[in-house]
Amino acid sequence: MKREDLIQFCHYYKGEKENPYKGKDQDKAMLWEYEKGWTFDTINGNDKMFSLMIDEYASVGLAMFGIHDDTPVSLKALLFNRYAKGCWSMADAVEPFKEFYNKYYN
Repeated sequence: MKREDLIQFCHYYKGEKENPYKGKDQDKAMLWEYEKGWTFDTINGNDKMFSLMIDEYASVGLAMFGIHDDTPVSLKALLFNRYAKGCWSMADAVEPFKEFYNKYYN
């Protein structure tokens, strides 16, 4: 898969070399960085960790969350994994993550 094919799924990263949100919007800057990393890891075959994140994502009941949107499950799982790092547990992260995701991706 080419970078352009993956970028079409990104909401914030559009192939720029510099983060256009840095110093302007902390949340969007963070999402830009995650999308950029997801894109490069997927292109370069470093995406094996995504299968673990997808398993984690599904194990907390998110497998069907947003299945009709354009965001690949591997990107959603990465976003959830990063979001959950700031919560007490994965289970505690589910509902706040849904709100966060809906705010920035819907």
